[in-house]
Amino acid sequence: MKPLLQLNPFISKKINIILLLSAIIFSLQFSFKKHFPVSPVTTYYINQLQSLQEKLLAFKKATENNPGKKDLIQHFKECRLAYKQLAVLTDYFNPYETRQINSAAINRIEAEVVDKIIPPSGFQAIEDVLYNDWQETSPKKIDSLLEGILQMIKRFREEPGLAYKFKDELVWDALRSATLSIATTGITGLDSPNAQFSLPEAASSIEGIIQLLNLLQPAYEKKAPAGFAKLNSTLAAARQYVQAHENFNKFDRLQFITQYINPLYKLFVNTRIKTGIGIPPGHQVIHYDDTTFFGSGFFSINFYSPPQEYWVTPERVQLGKLLFNDPILSGTHTRSCASCHHPEKAFTDGLAKPLSLDNKTLLPRNTPTLYNAGFQTSQFYDSREDILENQLTEVVHNAEEMKGSLQKSVVVLKESPQYASLFQKAYPEEKKPLNTFTIANAIACYVRSLSSLNSRFDQYMLGDETQLSKDEKKGFNLFAGKAKCATCHFMPLFNGVVPPFFNSTESEVIGVPAGKNENPATLDEDLGKYNFIHTDIYKHSFKTPTLRNIALTAPYMHNGVFSTLEEVMDFYNKGGGKGLHIAPANQTLPFEKLKLSKKEMRQIILFMKTLTDTSALHQNKYVNHQ
Repeated sequence: MKPLLQLNPFISKKINIILLLSAIIFSLQFSFKKHFPVSPVTTYYINQLQSLQEKLLAFKKATENNPGKKDLIQHFKECRLAYKQLAVLTDYFNPYETRQINSAAINRIEAEVVDKIIPPSGFQAIEDVLYNDWQETSPKKIDSLLEGILQMIKRFREEPGLAYKFKDELVWDALRSATLSIATTGITGLDSPNAQFSLPEAASSIEGIIQLLNLLQPAYEKKAPAGFAKLNSTLAAARQYVQAHENFNKFDRLQFITQYINPLYKLFVNTRIKTGIGIPPGHQVIHYDDTTFFGSGFFSINFYSPPQEYWVTPERVQLGKLLFNDPILSGTHTRSCASCHHPEKAFTDGLAKPLSLDNKTLLPRNTPTLYNAGFQTSQFYDSREDILENQLTEVVHNAEEMKGSLQKSVVVLKESPQYASLFQKAYPEEKKPLNTFTIANAIACYVRSLSSLNSRFDQYMLGDETQLSKDEKKGFNLFAGKAKCATCHFMPLFNGVVPPFFNSTESEVIGVPAGKNENPATLDEDLGKYNFIHTDIYKHSFKTPTLRNIALTAPYMHNGVFSTLEEVMDFYNKGGGKGLHIAPANQTLPFEKLKLSKKEMRQIILFMKTLTDTSALHQNKYVNHQ
């Protein structure tokens, strides 16, 4: 029997493809509905956008009626609270766009496009106008800045695919991320530098976490009832604690983090595991099953590194340590990496500036510590390299530092049966195990093993309350509050790697003097990051270094100008270069004096000394928390 309809083979094929695509789309829709109950979160998100938009429009209207500054500040604060609740989602799902809504009130560039300077925008630019630069024309300027925020809110609302954006595992991770952000940037004053409105904003962030948790809870509560109950009660207690403390400078951040944030972070991790909620795909900077962001297990040692075939192994660490201490890589065979990076000085050399290879002239910059050098996205003071392998290669070939050649080193190392065997064991998959890149990679693997995340401070954060004295505790609260240190030296690394994503490293312009006893003082001539990215905003800009092991790494600053931590604190207390009347026009450090007493500065120094940890030197096993 013939078919009722004979189709052209080409048409039949097209129909089959259409039917197949339809089936896939239907399957995906069913899958989303079954596995990703995101509709409540999407609805919540749209409602929060609407709420913020209404407050922004009211603020905008207020600027048109010849307002007083006091009224505008009230509108500003209402908008900030609404934004912070929304930001639990936007900071995670739209991190690039949120920079235009909430970033420091300084000029910046994007993607190193040096000829396009982006002026300050968003809430912090408005805050700067309200608190630092109020003029007759300020309402008009605020109106323009508000228009920019409104345009971004419109963009969020009209984003394609919004219905399928908020998958459960990503929303859950956003809650974890927001919890981390509250501790590391939210309560430090980073995005409320003048208004000091950080505590009410932290309460609003917690409220956002609570609301979103309540939306996820029905689908998963049966698998972890105790976890959800504890999360809700701890979040409520954390919000209440913040709301009960209005004074920014007196807020006990140490108690807040240890009693509320740390338990919350642990609860989010353990409850996720218990419920079977997934984690974001791909290789991540952190270990998602680690229940604390303090201690040696949080960061992935291999995230800031080449592809997986060059990740850290014990054999590579062993080989790298030998090469690190061997002068064979230098052109004169008289200098090794360890010549300038002394283990007993936290891998610095104790000099303001090291001697060049000729032992006569000085190199241009201070020797930085290598501890935690593997946990950052930029290398060198001017951030000109991204991974340790590139840094090592540049140092070896620098005529003033080592005057070597990795290609020549390959030839020399091949003459050693011991080295040839070690390279074979360390790189068994390589056709030629001993090559220029494996030399660099082996040393980089050794440096990556130099983790320093088990200090007395870390042990205190992990629950050992005997580790810190009263003055050290006070020092931390000053560091993360009144002194504003934590707005540049971000926890937990205490460097410029920005939480909660840890995928960028900040540089700052602080106005470092050329000498400490000059009268009058003069600005150090080193142009820093400007030397390879020629835009004025990077003149005298340097990467924010880690403060871990700072007790062992004197002298300080990129030029080694300050011999003691007391001198460093005095410099910052005066407002950096501004206080010495040498600040460049692009100084990013706030100009205001910190008004710290001598006792307060001493307490901050005592705290910083608790960040000492050299245990990596004595470990039999390399640090790799896979």
